[in-house]
Amino acid sequence: MSKQSAKQKKINLKVAKGLRLRIAEDGNIYGSISSSSGEFFIAPEVLTLLTLLANCKNSLLVNDLPKLLKQNYQGLQANLPTNEECEQLLSDLLGAGVLVSDEVQSVKHMQNDGFGDPWAQWTMLADTPRCDAYYKALSKKVTEKTIVLDVGSGSGLLSAISLHLKAKKVVAIEETNAAKYIQPILQNLRLDISKNRFILHNKNSFDVTLSEDISLIVSELFGNDPFQEGILPTLRETAQKFSNQNINYIPEKLTVFAQIIDLKQHAAKNRIQSFQSLKKEENNFLSQFFQSALNALDLDEISFSLPLTSNDFTTISQPVELGLSALNPPPVYSKKFNPFHGRKEIHIEKDSSTSICIIWFRVHLLKDISISSLITESDACDHWSPIVIPLKKSLQKNDKLEIEYELNDLENFLNCKIYKKKELIGSR
Repeated sequence: MSKQSAKQKKINLKVAKGLRLRIAEDGNIYGSISSSSGEFFIAPEVLTLLTLLANCKNSLLVNDLPKLLKQNYQGLQANLPTNEECEQLLSDLLGAGVLVSDEVQSVKHMQNDGFGDPWAQWTMLADTPRCDAYYKALSKKVTEKTIVLDVGSGSGLLSAISLHLKAKKVVAIEETNAAKYIQPILQNLRLDISKNRFILHNKNSFDVTLSEDISLIVSELFGNDPFQEGILPTLRETAQKFSNQNINYIPEKLTVFAQIIDLKQHAAKNRIQSFQSLKKEENNFLSQFFQSALNALDLDEISFSLPLTSNDFTTISQPVELGLSALNPPPVYSKKFNPFHGRKEIHIEKDSSTSICIIWFRVHLLKDISISSLITESDACDHWSPIVIPLKKSLQKNDKLEIEYELNDLENFLNCKIYKKKELIGSR
């Protein structure tokens, strides 16, 4: 198609429902379209274009955009995009998934990060306990009458299992570049992926229109932090697409725990121990520098995932449940509803030289099938690691800590503060 005809073609683009905007401290605006991908800068001219399209209910001609932008934003925004710039911006925003179109199913050239990475997909597939648990759970729920919706399907494991178990139909949603691997994998397995058996949407789940009479929704939307992929808002939004009250969900619920451990041996042991009690030596310049650095560096609100083996640590407290959320069905949104919110005591049972707080979780696929993120649990998965909050104090037997916690407004991050006798010793 020539450039001239492209400009005359009517467009019906919508701003992605999954788009989130954030005004940073520097005054700039940053956006994100999923919990698994990073933020990107939103230039002023991009914001004006998005605002125009968000408020436009009718189709537009590409070469009408500069005129409409001037009508709406002249005097408010300098350097409004020209006709050629509008064309390029539309292409880039569509490719990034910021704009969506029912006519364009797979154009996300910017969605190569996060869980779209092939090695990230292989890491999950190589986790035998995880894959076995999902197979067992699906085997109990999928029949020849089941229509399955696979949300965040990755490389298609849950879709493949469902087709293998003779599901009537499978609908898969995967927003990242991992979607391109699904059909080749299913074809190699000689599974029926004809239109009446399998549909793939390479979009954010918020922007997918579904007409199928879904009976089972399956997902594995968890990272090392159980909320980082937006499990709660994603399933809630998905549930709102259906009036069918007989839909089942796998997993059925999620439980999150906090626990204090003593790090016996680990590559991170020295840096955590030094964080808690730096050794002071007279006339030692490096020691003096380290103390100065410890005072100057912003080491508050630190947390990170830490791979552990069962030989790396001993537990010095019992696990404390921070909250439980049903996922079958997902919880209805409410400012007052937040099961992951409160303040609880943690009792220290042993002396410790390198104390850290870990946040770990258990996913209940069905009542009798679960998987967890802590390696010492009987249902542990090895591709997950607990989230570590280093503590500024070593701990002794009979110490009492308090953990204050709250799931943030976006429901993708659990904020925590840990106190010892009202002194803040760790946070994230």
